[in-house]
Amino acid sequence: MSNWSVVSYLSVRELRERLAGLVGDIDPESPKGKKRLRILQAAAELFTVQSYRKTNIDEIAKAAGVAKGTVYLYFANKAEVLLAVIAYEKQRSLPLIEQLFDTSIPPRARLRHWVSITIRVVASSPLLARLTEGNQELLLALAELDPAMVARASADHREMLADLLDEVVAPRTWSEADRAARIAVIDALPYLAPLLRNEHIRQGMSIDRFADVMASVVVDGMTPPDAGTEGGG
Repeated sequence: MSNWSVVSYLSVRELRERLAGLVGDIDPESPKGKKRLRILQAAAELFTVQSYRKTNIDEIAKAAGVAKGTVYLYFANKAEVLLAVIAYEKQRSLPLIEQLFDTSIPPRARLRHWVSITIRVVASSPLLARLTEGNQELLLALAELDPAMVARASADHREMLADLLDEVVAPRTWSEADRAARIAVIDALPYLAPLLRNEHIRQGMSIDRFADVMASVVVDGMTPPDAGTEGGG
């Protein structure tokens, strides 16, 4: 399961709507929103510190300062809490992710954004990072979700990336096999993100800088850009 397949999207509006639907009302100005937000924050902390498997609803409720029954008013089970927490992590990264949909940016620059942003978002999101590392208990929990929803999200993700790759090489086109191979490679790059917490691997660079350089190497190769053409299409 790709780290982006659980919640994917075809437009900024759809992205916001899907994440908002999964996260739910977390308006701190409303009593219900405040409670739901506390539940998500408590669950995120517990899932990260002591693992998903070792965390139960009682502990989430206690950490959030609510009754156990209150948690079940918002979520049917622990797997739904997990999905909401992952969506919450992505929601907090919206300013970065939304750049992928800015059509005023040339296609090649948007592809660089894609590579860099997916790495940076995973690196800054504890549960997404654990999913990317192949954490089996998280993968098994997400397997409880609606398979149709996961399949749709995965298809949306691949369609969006395929369209962007075609824009980059237009008017030429990829063969289906070449396009699929490149999607597979780009999809694999965020799996490096958890490793970037090791400063030795980054060799003194920040995670953001490393991700940007990787994006440039992947999309543009090792040739320095011509003066004034950085970010061009």
